[in-house]
Amino acid sequence: MDRLKFNFSEDSFNRLFPFYILIDDTLKIKEFGKSLAKICPQIEISFSFVDFFEISRPHLENPTFQELVFNSNQLSVIKCKKSEISLRGQFELVDDSLLFVGSPWFQSMTDVVEKKLTLHDFALHDPLLDLLHVLNNQENNSKELKELLTTINNQKNKLKQANKEIHDIALFPTQNPDPLIRIDINGNLLKRNPAAEKLSSFVHDGIHYETEDFFKFIITKIDLDKERFIFETQTEGKDFSFVCKTLKEEGYVNIYGRDITEQKKAQEELNRLSLVASSNENGIVFTQPGGKIFWCNDAYTKHSGYSKEEILGKTPIEIGIIEETDRVELKKMTSSFFNGQPFDVELKHGRKHGTSFWAKIKGQPILNSNGEVIQFFAMIEDISLKKRYDESLQIEKEKYRSIIANMNLGLIEVNKNDEITLVNQSFCDISGYTEDELIGKKASKLLLTQESQELVKSKENIRNKGVTDSYKVKVKDKEGRKRHWLISGAPNFDENGKVIGSIGIHLDITEQKEQEEQLYLLSLIADKNINAVIIADADGKIEWANKSFIDMSGYSMEEIIGQKPGHLLQGEETNPETVSYMKDRISKGLPFKCEVINYSRQGEKYWVSVQGQALYNKKGEIVKFFAIEENVTKKKELEQQREFLVDSLAKSNKELEDYAAIVSHDLKSPLRSIHSLISWIKEDNDKQLNEQTTQYLSMIENKVEKMDHLIEGILTYAKIDKVDVTLEKVNTQEVIQNIINIIHIPNHISVSITTDLPVIDADKFRVQQLFQNIIGNAVNYIDKPIGTVEVSCIEEPKNFIFSIKDNGPGIAKENQEKIFKIFQSLEKSDKSTGLGLSIVKKIIDTYNGEIWIESEVGQGTTFFIKLNKQ
Repeated sequence: MDRLKFNFSEDSFNRLFPFYILIDDTLKIKEFGKSLAKICPQIEISFSFVDFFEISRPHLENPTFQELVFNSNQLSVIKCKKSEISLRGQFELVDDSLLFVGSPWFQSMTDVVEKKLTLHDFALHDPLLDLLHVLNNQENNSKELKELLTTINNQKNKLKQANKEIHDIALFPTQNPDPLIRIDINGNLLKRNPAAEKLSSFVHDGIHYETEDFFKFIITKIDLDKERFIFETQTEGKDFSFVCKTLKEEGYVNIYGRDITEQKKAQEELNRLSLVASSNENGIVFTQPGGKIFWCNDAYTKHSGYSKEEILGKTPIEIGIIEETDRVELKKMTSSFFNGQPFDVELKHGRKHGTSFWAKIKGQPILNSNGEVIQFFAMIEDISLKKRYDESLQIEKEKYRSIIANMNLGLIEVNKNDEITLVNQSFCDISGYTEDELIGKKASKLLLTQESQELVKSKENIRNKGVTDSYKVKVKDKEGRKRHWLISGAPNFDENGKVIGSIGIHLDITEQKEQEEQLYLLSLIADKNINAVIIADADGKIEWANKSFIDMSGYSMEEIIGQKPGHLLQGEETNPETVSYMKDRISKGLPFKCEVINYSRQGEKYWVSVQGQALYNKKGEIVKFFAIEENVTKKKELEQQREFLVDSLAKSNKELEDYAAIVSHDLKSPLRSIHSLISWIKEDNDKQLNEQTTQYLSMIENKVEKMDHLIEGILTYAKIDKVDVTLEKVNTQEVIQNIINIIHIPNHISVSITTDLPVIDADKFRVQQLFQNIIGNAVNYIDKPIGTVEVSCIEEPKNFIFSIKDNGPGIAKENQEKIFKIFQSLEKSDKSTGLGLSIVKKIIDTYNGEIWIESEVGQGTTFFIKLNKQ
């Protein structure tokens, strides 16, 4: 990712972040988005950011550039002081400027319209407009609901008014089918018509009464001061409504009854239809106790894609179940249904043509007077848009966690019980604990000293008030070592703005504390320090220096006070890159260490090694700088001498290589001439030379050839560690098979590869030299009627170990170390130069490998070569 670069034009950046603000390190506005200008029309380039905006989260009354940098990479809320509009987003450090990216936080589409904003003023990925559309739809639905409820209430009021208009007709006509009853003010029955006499008992509020007892009970409930009083009860398995008219002067109450069983059923249906009307945007179904749908609204047919004829008579599961339906949620719904309990689930609901939608399904049983389920009601809401928003929110949370995980500062999140819920790797690094060892543990008990626990506990009240602050604490890491941390703590809010814990950003300032203590001690002993010590103010001007600095620089104390060290000491040979480095580190308040050329008051040049450090107050502001200078002039002179010697040695080595090449050429030329002359003598005198003379000439040719091989071997040996090593992928299987094909192998000897050989990172020519010398030696020295040479390799985690095994004469123990030395040959041979295995050893040393042998005289030899994996 370090190599990724992004280049944006102004238009493309505005399309992605139309409400952005770019501010410099003086908090001046450098640039802003085209849409921001619409909602904050007074904004101008070069305006002060803090004069135009206030930061409400985290709460910063007088923010500085450093504080904004410190609070970057987290959710921030800023508010335009002119227009009162809030924007949610985050600050990000870009080079030497701060970039704020976010979007306005509107409560409704009305706010968007009032600000004359359109869809094109928002980034396409911004979910705000979608959410506002959802809110707008909900407001419209609520309005329709209120209108429907008003209509229903008016119908109910008319029904009640009709009941109240029952006239006090002639009492107790025998043909009246409704029960009419008269009781005295003590509840005693005075008179009943035939219909009333049939009512032998009553059930009221679940309690069974005989007729006489019931009216003695009900008289205690009747308000005798009201003109009319109505109560409902059950008798003879039916529902009755009774209107009571009190005649105090006569001392009795007339009670007019009416069978309202059918009316009750009609009322239940009315309530059911009212509920359907109030939820007309959502699907509604009614089922029998067995689950079969007997009624649904149009919204459900729209959601599911089925017609009412296709839905009625089937169960909701038959209509909606698909492969993606969550079986756990489905079981939760069916279990509640068959147990006669309400349920509330979210699952994938299928459509007729193979598509699906996310549904929130709420179910409610409908019970009779005996508590038995007679029907079931369910509302199906399409929450696909909400799910997409939730997924988008989850992606943002994961991005937030990714940012946290890669922060250089230690971050920890705790809940209200001080239990750790989130840490990043930087926090694990400074505490010494792993993430698994931290999550779920009490942060204060695990990390803080007793003194610091009291301090952190005192922060709980201000966190609940949404206050952010910084403080220093003493802690103990996993190893029990005492450390000092600077903590910036802030409350952690849930989506509803409720404080659910706190978040802390931690900086290990142990070294800084130690430096402060050392600086204090330094002020006591600096005069005796052999190195120069200076202390400067926040602007870099010298406030004090020790005697060593005075002696080294040649200036008096009066001459240096108020001066900047660079102005006093730097000159024409001072490296400008070093000066730029120090200025950059000092401007950022960062430690620096470098070597630089200074000039004394007398103009004498000297080298110093400088180490500097900024000192901060509790607010994180730089208050002083201190630096220690060591005179390293003699050291630099020695280094220059060493560099001169190294360059001289390299030059000598090059000259030796050139000399070796020249000598090799000059030696090989006469050898080739001698070889040619002998060949001509033999050709010209083929029949005149006797056998002994011919033999002598052949011996001379062999010696010349051996001399040629010796010269070539010496040159190869000399160059092995002088030529740069070229690394490439070398297939050792192909290299060794090629060696087998090109070298001379007698018919009684076989050379074979017994395992798969690896691909290694090496120089192909050197690898071929290595294996050709070993295999060639093995072939040359085999003394058996049937000779074998076997090449194999085994792989270890970090190495490859090759073996070359032969059945030759073997090597005695006392000679096994000698064979790798130059010009060492155990057998006299016209072809042997004594260089082959020494070249092998030098090649292996070049690759930091190893070579050894296992051998017994008469039993053969195995060479082992270990090469490191690159």
